[in-house]
Amino acid sequence: MNWIKNYFSIIVITILLFEFISFLITKMEFFLINETPIFYVDSKNKQFQDIAYGRTEREAWGAWHVANKTFRHSKYNYDQQVCFDVLMEFNEIGARDESFVNLKNNNIFLLGDSFAEGYGVSLKDTSQFFIEKKMGLSVSNFGASGNFGPLQELLIYKKYRNLPHQGLIVYVLPSNDFTDNDINLWLNKQHRYRPYFSPEPNPLIPFYFSNAIKKDDLFIVNKDLNLKQLIKEHFWSSNALRTFLMILRKDATREDIAQNNNLIKSYFYDANSTQQNNLIIAYEAILDLAEQRDVLFVIIPSKTDISRSQMESEPNNYKQQAWYQGFKSFENRQQNRVSVLNLMDHLPSETEHLFFNCDQHWGPKGNRWAADVITNHIRAKKLFNSFIK
Repeated sequence: MNWIKNYFSIIVITILLFEFISFLITKMEFFLINETPIFYVDSKNKQFQDIAYGRTEREAWGAWHVANKTFRHSKYNYDQQVCFDVLMEFNEIGARDESFVNLKNNNIFLLGDSFAEGYGVSLKDTSQFFIEKKMGLSVSNFGASGNFGPLQELLIYKKYRNLPHQGLIVYVLPSNDFTDNDINLWLNKQHRYRPYFSPEPNPLIPFYFSNAIKKDDLFIVNKDLNLKQLIKEHFWSSNALRTFLMILRKDATREDIAQNNNLIKSYFYDANSTQQNNLIIAYEAILDLAEQRDVLFVIIPSKTDISRSQMESEPNNYKQQAWYQGFKSFENRQQNRVSVLNLMDHLPSETEHLFFNCDQHWGPKGNRWAADVITNHIRAKKLFNSFIK
């Protein structure tokens, strides 16, 4: 019996030591994920499930949300200070918005990824909300986090384009929109249930990996046990375990940037010809589906893109590339009126305050700034003019 007690003691000590080391490494922000467990944080939103249980991958476009539910989205700095802690509510189709049952005639669709969804901010701090209030428009938010690219935007627009709307605003994030649906970059990573651009001949025919699993949430667990949620919410070692899994699955690397001729990698400048071509083809297909409606493309620079532009001897040389020229050519279409707004051209002198200090997304100030630039552009170009108050 003594050997059993000794064996048990060794296991307990090992677990406690692993937890303590994980705590220290989290504090030093050396993991890929350095989150404070909810157990150690005083929050009014503890009763809501984590947002990972509100994100699904079962629709044709992959990443989406659980309908008619509310989830908690939180992130904390290494010193346990709140970076953001918000509730995300999804309507009857799973969009982060109010009900789409009785949409107004002056409704505008918003397509995009996490920047459109309003990652990390309350609904009243999203760019969508600010645009609605400033313009007197109803903006239906079809944005989603989770590597949501142009092919997915095309698929979701095909699904819901019969809902009342008078035009579209499309958020374009070069930082990942060139890669989200690039099958070549995902061959050796975890095969998620999401569409990719097909190889020849037609890239717009969605390709799905045969071993991809449809998910009702991002954790495949017995929901009666919720073991992963229990570990995440109570143990510092969850950061170590999740970091290990991300590296094992090749979902991420420690560095978010790569070096190319001593310059930070930025897809404003570094997208290959296939990535550029597929991006433009997908957005051209969205324009065709929009028929006579006005469409505004909003090109969004990330922190990394801004840093790269500051390092370039000719910061605007990306405007000569095929992808940017493709967007500009959209403005000459006869079928519908198209405008392109490049937020890189409208950056304030200081840009750090636009983003969370713990994250790459816009904070409330960034969302308000973007909405101001967008609404000024809409007024100047007289887009959706019949419906602006």
